[in-house]
Amino acid sequence: MQRSASRTILLVDDEIEVCRIIRDYLEKKNFKVSEAHNGTEALTALNNFKPDLIILDVIMPVMGGFELLEKLKGDGSYANVPVIMLTVKSDPQHLERGISLQADFYLPKPFKLDNLMNFINLIVKD
Repeated sequence: MQRSASRTILLVDDEIEVCRIIRDYLEKKNFKVSEAHNGTEALTALNNFKPDLIILDVIMPVMGGFELLEKLKGDGSYANVPVIMLTVKSDPQHLERGISLQADFYLPKPFKLDNLMNFINLIVKD
């Protein structure tokens, strides 16, 4: 599926290699990907653009994913930006917390890029 390069995803994960793999994959699908490696960096990145989607890890230094998600959903500017949680924290307690904080999808690591793309396709329409 060919997409316009105007579709933007903010990828927030402290694992550099995970970011590289996801970014390379999504850029081949014509997404524009911006990276942040913790919640504080993500908030700074959001000063420059409003993404169509945020892919968010839970466990990160400085500010974790749940704290960032809570801030985003409480902010009128970002409350409607869809979020996919992508994390090793896949137990029911973490899943429930992510859903209660209004994450759109929760994908446990390790994951398949095709599964991530399926979630993205459900959210980001041409």
